[in-house]
Amino acid sequence: MSRLRDKVIAHPAARRVWRHLPPGAQARLRPVLGLPEPLPTPPPPDEATSQPREAVETLEAMRARIQALREAPPAEARALYDALCRLMLDPPPEVAEMRALDPFSPDYAARAMALLATLRGRPGYDPHQDERLGHGMQDRDLWSGLSPWDFRDPALVAEFLDAHAAMLRALPLPPPATVLEYGAGTGQFLLSLARMGYRCHAVDVEPEYLRLIERQAGAMGLSVLCEQGLFGEGFGDQRFDAILFFEAFHHAADFMPLLRRLRARLNPGGRLILCGEPIVPDGMTAGPVPYPWGPRLDGISIEAIERGWMELGFQKEFLLEALRRAGWEPVFVQHPATFRAHLIHATPREDFADAPA
Repeated sequence: MSRLRDKVIAHPAARRVWRHLPPGAQARLRPVLGLPEPLPTPPPPDEATSQPREAVETLEAMRARIQALREAPPAEARALYDALCRLMLDPPPEVAEMRALDPFSPDYAARAMALLATLRGRPGYDPHQDERLGHGMQDRDLWSGLSPWDFRDPALVAEFLDAHAAMLRALPLPPPATVLEYGAGTGQFLLSLARMGYRCHAVDVEPEYLRLIERQAGAMGLSVLCEQGLFGEGFGDQRFDAILFFEAFHHAADFMPLLRRLRARLNPGGRLILCGEPIVPDGMTAGPVPYPWGPRLDGISIEAIERGWMELGFQKEFLLEALRRAGWEPVFVQHPATFRAHLIHATPREDFADAPA
């Protein structure tokens, strides 16, 4: 029987026959052939990202719930992460006002930034200061002490690896093409590209992250060029074959001027890739992004906003239209299992003439 099982597993023709058997026939034959049960089919993306939410009526109550979780956290880091994500602020009055406006208008942007200031508890935003970590990372183990590895959670690490695979598939050219990643963080994906022979460049506002990338690259004998700067900056007027944002673009307050500026940073045939961004279904009226774009209202985002970070979210069609208005031809690629690997890749439109936002 084991030989028959091995033939089913190994022979291409047998695998084709197996795939065309009805599910009921496969289920009856599995115990006979000694085949394992199939892995569960990943849920649709909306179900995969939706967890039971804990509605929180006021910002003060949200801050109290976050503090309570931080003071008595679950034993596992992933459980704390999930608990913070489940907290959801009821839409404040500003949300209805914003939904009545043109989301590309200055009035809408002003109201979105005013709501952000309310969530933060203070006005103003300076990425040079507010996006900094505020602590060192010199004591972190380079191989097991950085995200996502330090979560020690197979499912969460799988989400990140799914995202890495999605970005690899979206790259327009093989090595030794040039790649620039904005908001590279600890550089986990960029270092993988460097190992493949890509010529890699990192720009981040946080010098501590850049030092970590350089330490890892040095230990592996790789070259990753790093510069401190904001989105759109770095490496003079150099152009690249691909520009990446992984879980980073939502930190851009002035994202429309940024999108227009990035077109000039690509080589002919180059591609912009946005992955792991907080993109929600169109028309959402409750939840983390109950408007075309604006600050996210879940607990983990509000905690980061209070720290000073820009934490925006986007409804899908708004972000695609923003790219079009900035001179891009965007394509949204939906991952079957995790929101973290949803991806937009975009190429510059040749017929586009710059115009005011």
